[in-house]
Parts: sequence; C-alpha cells; structure tokens
Amino acid sequence: MFYQNFFKKFIKFFTIISLSQLLVVSSFAAGGGGDDSKKMDVKSNYYYKAVKLINKKSYEAAIDNLLKAEKTNKKDADIYNYLGFSYRKMGNLDKAAQYYDKALKISPKHKGALEYQGEMFLTQGNLKKAEANLKKLKKICFLGCKEEKMLKESIMKYNKGQKSSY
Repeated sequence: MFYQNFFKKFIKFFTIISLSQLLVVSSFAAGGGGDDSKKMDVKSNYYYKAVKLINKKSYEAAIDNLLKAEKTNKKDADIYNYLGFSYRKMGNLDKAAQYYDKALKISPKHKGALEYQGEMFLTQGNLKKAEANLKKLKKICFLGCKEEKMLKESIMKYNKGQKSSY
C-alpha cells in the first residue's frame, strides 16, 4: 500500500514537472539571449515577424520589421540586438556596432548582444575585445550558456585561422 501511494505521488510529480517543461519558451535560433534578470517585455508582431525572417536569412526584410517594432518600444534590447545581428550578417559592421551598443546600454548583461558583438569584433580582427566579451559572458553565465559556448568556439576558430559560422 505504501509503495502504491508513493508510486502514484511520484507519477503525479513527474507529470507536473514534464508538463511545466513543455511550457518553457526557448530562445530563438538567432540569439535573443537577453538579460535574464529583467522581466520579459511584450513584443510586437513586427518583432516576431523579424525573428522568422532572420531565421530565413532575409535580413533586409527583418530590419524593416525591427525598425517598425522599435517605434513602439525603444527600450527593448532584443530589438537592437537583432538589428545589430542583421546588419552584421549583411556586412554593415558600423551599423551593427551602433545597435549592439544600444542593446548593451539598455541591458549590459544581454547575452545575445555580448556574443554577437564578440563575433563582430572577430570579423574586425579585434581578438582582445572579443575575449573581453567572452569574459563578461563567463561571469554572467557562471553555469555556462549557449552564448558563451558559441563565442568561445568562434574565438578558437579565429585563433586557428578559421571563420566562425555565427
């Protein structure tokens, strides 16, 4: 009898935990990676459309949507991170730098912006700045995170003369 009750409670507990995991929303592939200490802002439809376009590598269209999203939310570091990402992927590193700076001014611990800004620094040949961003990520992600892993991998490739895939 004891084991039956214990087993039923265990199954109930396991089911609750499993269902709660299904409800967790994961980050987008392009690296939303925000500052976990801040509450999540409500995002506009333009933002979500932009993320889909980024995942399809349609960066110009994504930028158009992100600029529309920015009009209603000038304090959203994710918007600026994705603008930086899109401009970097299009080869406009000056614009990318401006938007990464905006994202990090709003949210200095924004993991995505730190990682992608580090990628930009590598593209510019500035290993020291990329390593500084990695150091910040290691401090923020004391248990590790995907942004830290990605930038670390890119720095290792850079040191071997290889190009990053991020």
